[in-house]
Amino acid sequence: MKQEKELSTIEKVLFLKSIDLFADAAIEDLGRVAALTEEVRFKSGETIFREGELVEAIYFVVKGRVAVERNGNRSREVGEKEAVGIVAALDQEPAVHTVIALEPVHALKLDAQDFHDMLSVDYELVRAVFRALCWIIRENH
Repeated sequence: MKQEKELSTIEKVLFLKSIDLFADAAIEDLGRVAALTEEVRFKSGETIFREGELVEAIYFVVKGRVAVERNGNRSREVGEKEAVGIVAALDQEPAVHTVIALEPVHALKLDAQDFHDMLSVDYELVRAVFRALCWIIRENH
């Protein structure tokens, strides 16, 4: 895969603001989140995390698509400006899905513990994330 230039902090903030999870978050909060992210890349066919394993990060897809599978069956695909690993990273329980890159993927990786630490001291970010999670639950049920 051709090495792409890394995103600037401003580009990360704007990207994170476009993700449902952070749609209601303040720009200042997203600056702190962006500083904690790491850019990662996965090759087509590469497993990002497996069902039954602890998920140590949330992955925000910048470019590419991933398959989300449960018990070997594809349940959905996730693409650009979407995230995987949110629930498993937040509740610190093993993943209920396996996530595999369907094509080359560029993502921002946010360590779950760093995210927990931020949420423990930033009430406004907690509110924004809570609203987004409620919206996601309503849309999926």
